[in-house]
Amino acid sequence: MKKFNRFGSMMPPEECKKRPYLLDQKPFCIAGNLYYVGNNWCSSHLIDTGEGLILLDTPCASGLAGLVNNIWELGFCPADLKYIIVSHAHTDHFGAVRALVHMSKAKTFLGTMDARDMRENPERMAAMNADFGSYEECFEPDVVLADGDVVELGNTRIRCVLTPGHTVGVMSHFWTMEHEGKELRVGIYGGAGFISLSDAALKRNGQPLSLQTKFWESIEKVWDEEVDVMLGNHPFHNDTYRKYQRVMQGDRDAFIDNTEWRRFLQELKEKYREFLGKVPEEVEAMYQGSQWNEYYVR
Repeated sequence: MKKFNRFGSMMPPEECKKRPYLLDQKPFCIAGNLYYVGNNWCSSHLIDTGEGLILLDTPCASGLAGLVNNIWELGFCPADLKYIIVSHAHTDHFGAVRALVHMSKAKTFLGTMDARDMRENPERMAAMNADFGSYEECFEPDVVLADGDVVELGNTRIRCVLTPGHTVGVMSHFWTMEHEGKELRVGIYGGAGFISLSDAALKRNGQPLSLQTKFWESIEKVWDEEVDVMLGNHPFHNDTYRKYQRVMQGDRDAFIDNTEWRRFLQELKEKYREFLGKVPEEVEAMYQGSQWNEYYVR
C-alpha cells in the first residue's frame, strides 16, 4: 500500500462494468444525520435535514438501482429527495441525476462553469464512462453555483467553494452537523483525480492547459479549512469502507479525525507533483492498468 496512488487509475474490473450491481455495498451512518449510500467506486452521501433529504453526487446511471436500494434500506424514501448537489461534471458523479429527478422532482445544483461545459459539450460529456450504461444523461441544473454560495435546507447549510482543476467547475463542500451533542465540521474535496490534467487529456477534451495550475491553486485555497469529518467523492480517497470496518469493530469515531484533511491534501500535492514530472509515455503507462485489486483485494 506504500506506493498506492489513490488519485491514479482506479477503474473497476471488467466484470463490474458488465454487472454494475457487483459494486453495490450496504449503506451506513457515518455520523449524526450523514449517511453513505454509494458503492465501491462512486461515493454518494445522504443528509437528513429534517425538512427533506440532500444527496451529494450520484453514481453512474448503471448504479441507480443500488443507490435507490441503499436509500430505502436506511429507512428513507427516494421521493423525499429535495436537493441533489453534484460536485463536478463527470458522469460517475451525475449519471443518475435525471432518473432521480424523475422519481423525486428534486432540485439540482451544479457549479456554473461545469454547467456551461455540460451544456456546450453534451457529446463529450455523454461519451465519458459510456461503458457503464446506455443512458449517461447530461442535465440542466436548476441552480448554478458560484464560489461561496450556500445551499440551505432544514438544519443544514452547505458552503460551496470553487476548486477547479479536475474539471473547470469543481465545487468542494463544507458544513457543520450535530453528532452526539457535539458540532462537527464536514468537508469534501470535489475532484481530486488528475488523469484529466495530462497535456494529452486536456488537448483531447478541448480544455485549457491552465487547469494544471488551477489544480495547485485549488488545493491551497482550501488548505486552511477546518474539517473534523473528511469525505471523499470516491471511497478510496478517504478509505470509506476501512473506516466502516473499524466502526463495526467498535470504533464509533472512525470517521472523526481533524488531521485527515491536511494529510489528504498533502498526499494529493505530492502525487500531483510526481504526475507533472512524468513524460507523456510514463503518463500513458500509468493509466494502462487499474489499481483496483491492489486496493480492494488483499
